[in-house]
Amino acid sequence: MKSTKKSILISLLILICASPVLADMFTPSPSCSKPYKPYEFTEQYQVDSFNNDVQRYKRCIQDFVDEQNDAVRKHQQAADDAIDEWNSFVNLELN
Repeated sequence: MKSTKKSILISLLILICASPVLADMFTPSPSCSKPYKPYEFTEQYQVDSFNNDVQRYKRCIQDFVDEQNDAVRKHQQAADDAIDEWNSFVNLELN
């Protein structure tokens, strides 16, 4: 009976840690502004300005992606730490 309860608790903990239910309740999106491309460029400064806006937009998107990837790594580490904590408890306290 003790082994069955332990197996159920371990399974439940793994299920909870792996569940997206614990993730943020909303999906973030980048707040980057897409550059407006004119139908036709009439002067070089328009081309330069547009190219600068494209690079700024690219950096903004990349910063957002990097931030989200960092959050993924932190959440995965937190889940791994919780599983390690549970396993230590089971192995050291319950055996």
